[in-house]
Formats: sequence, structure tokens, C-alpha cells
Amino acid sequence: MTTATAEKRERQNAQVNVEAFIDPDQPLSWSRQMVSLLRAGHYREGYEILAEKMPFVENMLRPYAERLAGQENFWTRIHDQMVAHLDLSEPRRVLDLGCAIGCHAIELARRGHETWGVDVLPVMIERGRELAGSLGLADRVHLIDGDVRHLDWYLEPESLDAVIACDIFEHLDDDALREVLEGLRGVLRPGGKIVVQTSPGRFYYWFEPHRWKLMALLIPMAWLPDRAFSSYVRWLEAGPLAHLRNEHKRFYLHEYGHINCMDHDHLRCLLEGAGMVDVVTYAVHAHPGQKDEGCMRTWWSWALFGGKSAACRNVFGIATNPD
Repeated sequence: MTTATAEKRERQNAQVNVEAFIDPDQPLSWSRQMVSLLRAGHYREGYEILAEKMPFVENMLRPYAERLAGQENFWTRIHDQMVAHLDLSEPRRVLDLGCAIGCHAIELARRGHETWGVDVLPVMIERGRELAGSLGLADRVHLIDGDVRHLDWYLEPESLDAVIACDIFEHLDDDALREVLEGLRGVLRPGGKIVVQTSPGRFYYWFEPHRWKLMALLIPMAWLPDRAFSSYVRWLEAGPLAHLRNEHKRFYLHEYGHINCMDHDHLRCLLEGAGMVDVVTYAVHAHPGQKDEGCMRTWWSWALFGGKSAACRNVFGIATNPD
């Protein structure tokens, strides 16, 4: 281990005073404390608070338990859409980035692949190892308690064929994501693929039907083609509605820890900025009928905005590590 790497690990493991991140205006709000920790880059401490306050581990397990029981849900639809972008015709080495209990890693191992998962919460990794062991997959699923910003600490260079990053990008700021993508460039083989899914989209909650003031600005422009409409929405955010950039405390009240919701253009910029090639990004409603919010709440808002990428919940990106 180099001196620089050892110093980074020492800083990473330094004790953080979580009390210093309590919001003095709302000292009882643990969600604000969590967001403050995440924005400062203290991801483990932020999610330890969430795991203490909510049944976080079981919430991660429940949709996968339904998959094992043969049921379809929002997780199954996301997983199936992501793996459809990978060539899994022969055994592959796949990383589940920010894996929680490792559902994607475990599901791919069930199909005969060797998988890894990295997550910052030890309790998630412990539960995931138990699940993998119960399914007889302990030899093919390697779950690691670690920081996704430092993948070189845990994985060998060019040791992976593919990476799935599901519901992780929205929890990291841009600087952290650049570190993550730089690390992925190192552990992915040349030509290896990364598939990203992040949700909810940056403007998703703008399209709630009851937000009448916003609707008054959006409905008159609903006739525009998607690209032009998305540009209009971004113009609103940059100018007349700039204050909404910081409205996560209201917009994302029940989306704990979502500090970097993005649209597909921003995701493309991040992937291309990291040196990835063959980048494709898009936004869709990946699981209609489940988690129906935003424009999907009413028939008229769905009719107006259902096909607009700015109004979609799920943002996807596919990219290749250059040769």
C-alpha cells in the first residue's frame, strides 16, 4: 500500500462527530442531519443514522424476497432492464456498486456469474452474506464492507467485466461520483461495461398534479418535443425557479439521502467526463403501476408529461471502458 493510500484510509477511518451535523433550526430532524453528513462526504455515518431510524436492511431485502418467490415488482423491473444492456451469454465477473445487501450480485450469481458487491454499511454486508450463504452462493458472491470512492482498495486492476450501479448515484455528490468513475476505470477490463440506474430524476417531483404554480408554467409548453421541453425545464431551474435547486428538504422528504438527483444529460456528462466511451443515457418510467408519483398520479398529467424525459422517474446510463 502506498503512503498516499494509507493516509487516505486513515482519514476515511477517522472518527466523525455526528453531533456537529445536527441542524440547529430543527435539532430533532435526523433526516437533515443525515443529509448534512452526506453532503460533507461522511457516507457511512449518514447511513448508520438511517439504519438506526428505519428498517433499512429489511426494506432492501423485501423486494428481492418477492423476486425469489416469483413475484414482479419495481426491483425486478429495474434489474431486468439493467442486465438487458449486458452480454451475459457466458460467465462474467460483475460488480454490484453500492450493493446494500447485494440483491443484484446475488441474482446474477444465481445465473452462474461470479459477482462482487461493495457497500458502506457493515450491517448490509452481513445480511447479504447470510442471504448468499442460505442460497448456496457464498463461493460466487463476494460482498465487501467498503467505500465505493476507493475501489482500488478492494479489487484488482482490470478484474471485472461489468458493473451495475443501481440507486447509488443519487446518494453521492459530483466530486464523489468522479472518484467512483475513476476507480471503475481502473477495475474494469478494457471494453468492460457499466450500467447505471438512478432515481428519482432531477425534475420528477415538479410534475406532481397538485403543484399548480409549477403546472401553470409547464402545461403551456407540453406540446414541445422532448428535447426542447427538457431544455425549457432546465432553463426554468437555472433562472426563474433557481430556488428549487435547494428544495430537497421538501421535494425529497421521503427519499432519504437523495442529494444528487439528475437528468440523463447530466449523467452523460459525468460518464463522458470520466473518459467512458459509447455512452448512451435515457430516462423512462421503468415500473409503471408501482411507485406511481409525479405525473403518473392522474390520467391528465400522464397524458401531458408521461413521455417527457424530464418527468421520468428512472434515469439510465450505459457506457464502455475504452480499450
